[in-house]
Amino acid sequence: MTTRAYTQVLVGTDGSPTASCAVHAAGAVARALAVRATVVTGWYRDQVDDYEQIGNTGSAESAGARNSAWATDMVVDAAALLRQSGVEDVRTATPEGGAAEGLLKLGDDRPGSLIVVGTVGLDRTADRLLGNIPHQLTHHAHSDLLLVTRGDCDADVTWGSIALATDGSPTAALAVQHGFELATALGARTTLLTVAADEERGQRTLDATGVTTDDTRVAVGRDVTGALVEASRDYDLLVLGNKGMSGPSRLLGSVANSVTHDLPTDLLLVNTTR
Repeated sequence: MTTRAYTQVLVGTDGSPTASCAVHAAGAVARALAVRATVVTGWYRDQVDDYEQIGNTGSAESAGARNSAWATDMVVDAAALLRQSGVEDVRTATPEGGAAEGLLKLGDDRPGSLIVVGTVGLDRTADRLLGNIPHQLTHHAHSDLLLVTRGDCDADVTWGSIALATDGSPTAALAVQHGFELATALGARTTLLTVAADEERGQRTLDATGVTTDDTRVAVGRDVTGALVEASRDYDLLVLGNKGMSGPSRLLGSVANSVTHDLPTDLLLVNTTR
């Protein structure tokens, strides 16, 4: 396998602790791949959080100006952090509207981008129904998506061990390829991981991939999602294809969809619909 460089890293931030970790993670990937990092914060012209304050200022237009200024402050601070961490090419974007929509458009405009976000609300049903940013991205991004679960990052985010999940399918092979290439750039140890009813069946799946990694592992269990989630606790990053994240299979409940709502570790969700 040859190393595939993402053309750029897009990271969304709102200043929250998990978003700050996403910025650190984006910086680590951008440095390893020597690509541009673009910080994105969306804002709404008519979104008002403090009605008394709006009454004092006299118009919703002033609220829009404050929201725009807030978004600018967010991206400027995050961009400064990225530059301090050693990322040479840093850009910012403050699209009017939802941050998810802005990240999706920027990713579509430049194929091969990697989108990085934190996971606040991804595991809460109410937030998922309202459509928070990571939830929207998991179901609509055409780019690969790095979901950062950690919420306390005073230093750079690193991944020493990466699990590449496979079920032996062609779509899983694409996810393994992307994960392997990123792991190579990051200098991380790789484990080819599968879930099977027994060790023998799992080993046949691993052998059939033809992929050489530092280690292999069969997580034995009939509950694929549960076994995958439990096994992923032993790694810094899980790589998984997004098969079933949209369309009818999403409603029926795919493994990828279930795993994203019960993440014990960071997740690289690879778009396998290309």
